[in-house]
Amino acid sequence: MADTTRSNRPRLLLPVILTILAVLLFAAYLQITGLAAAWPLFGTPDASLTSVQLFYGILPRFIVALAAGGLLGLATALMQQGLGNPLAEPGTIGLLSTSRLTVAAALIWLPAFAGGFVLPVLAGSLIGLVALLGLSLRRQLSPLFLILNGLVLGLVCDAVTSMLILTRYEEIADLLLWQSGSLVQDNWQVARLLTACLAAVTATVFLLRRPLSLLDLDDAAAKSLGLSPMMARMAAIGLAAIAAAAVTAHVGLLAFVGLAGAALARLCGARGFAGRAVFSALLSAALLLLTDQTMQMAEMVMAIPAGTVTALFAAPLLLYLLHSARTQPRTGRAFDLHVPHRLVSTRRVLLGLAVLAIITIVIALMVGRTPDGFTWATANEAAQLLPWRWPRVAGALAAGGMIALSGCLMQRMTGNHLASPELIGVSSGATLVMLPVIFFLPPLSRSQTMLVAGIGALLFLLIALRLARRSQYAPEKLLLTGLAITALSGSLLSSAIYFGDIRLTRLIGWLSGSTYAVTGADAVIALALLAVAAAILPLMQRWLGMLPLGEPVAASLGVEIRLARLCVIILVALLTGIATVMIGPVTFVGLVIPHLVRLIGLRKPLAQTVGCVLAGATLMIVSDWIGRTIAFPWDIPAGLVASVIGAVGYGITTGRNSR
Repeated sequence: MADTTRSNRPRLLLPVILTILAVLLFAAYLQITGLAAAWPLFGTPDASLTSVQLFYGILPRFIVALAAGGLLGLATALMQQGLGNPLAEPGTIGLLSTSRLTVAAALIWLPAFAGGFVLPVLAGSLIGLVALLGLSLRRQLSPLFLILNGLVLGLVCDAVTSMLILTRYEEIADLLLWQSGSLVQDNWQVARLLTACLAAVTATVFLLRRPLSLLDLDDAAAKSLGLSPMMARMAAIGLAAIAAAAVTAHVGLLAFVGLAGAALARLCGARGFAGRAVFSALLSAALLLLTDQTMQMAEMVMAIPAGTVTALFAAPLLLYLLHSARTQPRTGRAFDLHVPHRLVSTRRVLLGLAVLAIITIVIALMVGRTPDGFTWATANEAAQLLPWRWPRVAGALAAGGMIALSGCLMQRMTGNHLASPELIGVSSGATLVMLPVIFFLPPLSRSQTMLVAGIGALLFLLIALRLARRSQYAPEKLLLTGLAITALSGSLLSSAIYFGDIRLTRLIGWLSGSTYAVTGADAVIALALLAVAAAILPLMQRWLGMLPLGEPVAASLGVEIRLARLCVIILVALLTGIATVMIGPVTFVGLVIPHLVRLIGLRKPLAQTVGCVLAGATLMIVSDWIGRTIAFPWDIPAGLVASVIGAVGYGITTGRNSR
């Protein structure tokens, strides 16, 4: 233990090193631009333009970067403590998504109310928090149901916002600028507000540090020590929501800052809640300040919002520390396999899902829409329509089944409720490779595009495996590695979108999850891979039953941990890569379908995986059919529709199970 502590001591200096580096960049910027000569030693600045620019622009921006980063670090540490999950952040429970939706709605229907974005963001955060707590009170604010309800709430709000962007782009173009996150200031008002908020949240966390620290224990142990876990969890989530809303309302969305700071704090050796909160705040503030100072230097050439490129600085640092760390981050709470549910017959549930899948396939193939309304294809019409319809239906079936199965495998292997197939970094790798291809190569055919995206997915899979090999493919490091790659991909994509290049429209459409361009050959290959994966599942069911119990228990029961994890990772990567390249990433299906299947009573490994295949395939077929008929003749991406339909199904299922 002493050796481990000593080995972590150099890393505890990381916040200081990053802050010093940012301050040096700040000083260099002042010197290069000539603003250093206008620094007011005493009193207020003079009337010169340089002095006003320094005092009312540069210095407030410096303070805002520190305060906003510190608030986001504290918010993430509080959210992770309240939910008991090292991947949690304010966006996890949908608060940022509800704020984004209220901003979009205000720009369209209440433009006067949207001035400055402060009121819509605060209203959205409050509405989201009230909705989340109201939905989760029936379960005594259980971390699992807080996460599930928050994920569903966030994904639905994001889907609705995306539909508004597609249909009312001219009216809400300002939303894209606001959500890129800008720290530019022209007075001290925001700096004072965020500094006061940081001081208030810090003082509150200091006063509540002991009860919040007890959330590291399970609920029974915490209750035996006189703590009400529900009240402590509500306090942690409420404080996190206040801190995140204050930053988002005044500077926009700053993605990955708090999550990177919290992850680095764990890797630097911070173990208790108080230590994690302090180091998360310091590291997040240092990362945001470093990013902003670098962006100010770059603004002499081109202007890019700091919030858009934060991950360009944080992700490589996180990847380096993950690769070099000798100790593993603390794991989250144990995977909850005992979700309350009614006693059901596994065979009946699987049979019902299979029948439902068959019915949806028939409807998707035979029912369409014309200018006169919905029609059922006759025998002659079906012969003409099937060549156009069956590739989309088969592609949706295969992609939905593969993504849902991948999500189930990831959650069982990692024991983490927030694990999804995208977090392995494969789909983000495909996106990263597609960016330079779109910009620097002539237009490619679909087969060439799929080949390039597949090469990118394979490349980043190899990188993820290489980084995780040292820790025997430990779930925590694997997830954080994928998260860093995903954030890096999103940052580069946001930076490219910021310049408004028309060539990115193809990539944005692909990211929405559409089966529009699926060919018969694509569908046949995907169906064959899904069939092979389904045939392998019985051979892996013992691993899938043991891995969620934790490494010590699984190893004591004779499981070869490294081999089991490697096999599961490779299967997940293949399934995710093929599905993503074919129709794009479909986050909802891989993230929520495994929980939904478990809620309806399928808990054993083989039954749950088969149920995920059937449920994911059905959801994607229904979503694709609705997407191509509801707004005929326009086509709505199936990924957006799947979020809304899946949320309705989740709400019905949880409502029945709570009785």
